[in-house]
Amino acid sequence: MIDKVTFDQALSRLEEISELVRKKEVSLENSLDLLEESIQLAAICNQQVDYTAWLPQVEDGAPGQAEDESLGEDTVAE
Repeated sequence: MIDKVTFDQALSRLEEISELVRKKEVSLENSLDLLEESIQLAAICNQQVDYTAWLPQVEDGAPGQAEDESLGEDTVAE
């Protein structure tokens, strides 16, 4: 189920976990469970950030824009 969360959901949960741990009202066992969950959530966030870095920019002239986007209109099929 944790693999199906969005970046925003993962980040929000990480913030919740951070607040819980800072309150120091969490048992050691629960803290370890939260740590494991945090590591998984952080990995999901990193994976999604890395993925978006590979996506081409859609703005005109932006770095990383796909070169083949301009093809098609000027190309004449023979």
